[in-house]
Amino acid sequence: MTAFSDYLESGLLHHVFRGQDFPKPANVAIALCSGVPRDSDTGVSQYANGGTLPEIPSGNSIGASTGYERKNLGDPSVLGNSVWTYDSDDHNAGSGLIKNTDTILFGTATQDWGWVSGIAIVDSGDYGTGNMLMYAELSNPRIIYQGDTVKFDVSTLQIKFK
Repeated sequence: MTAFSDYLESGLLHHVFRGQDFPKPANVAIALCSGVPRDSDTGVSQYANGGTLPEIPSGNSIGASTGYERKNLGDPSVLGNSVWTYDSDDHNAGSGLIKNTDTILFGTATQDWGWVSGIAIVDSGDYGTGNMLMYAELSNPRIIYQGDTVKFDVSTLQIKFK
C-alpha cells in the first residue's frame, strides 16, 4: 500500500501523541476500486449511502448482483499471522514490509465490473460500510469482464511504510 487514509493518520497521531484510544480494527477487507482512492475517502462506496470510495458496484441499476464483494480477511488479532507474513529478510532490510501468505481470490464477475485500477483496505467486509485504512494504485490495472476473476498471488499484495 502506498498511502494511509486521513482516518488512519488522524487516529494514529491522536493515539501516539495525545493518549487517545484508537482500537485495532476487528476486521480487515480488500475493496477493488474503479479509480485510485484519495486520503479523504471513507470506507463507504460512492454507490452506497452517499460515500466517496470509488469501489466497484455490487449491483446494477435494476438491483441485479454484479458478483462483486469485498474480500474479507477477518480479524487481524485472530487471523493476522495466517494472512500476512513478515520475514527476517524484510525486517533486516528495514523495509517494514508484510505480504499476503495465501492467494487472495475475488468471486467471478457475473456482469462486467469495468476498469479496476486501485484497491483499498477497509475495516468492514460489508459492502458500503466502514472506514478506509490504506489504499494504492494497482501496478497492473485492467478491465474486468463478465466471467473474469481478480486475484493476488502469494506475496504480491505488499504493505510497507515509506
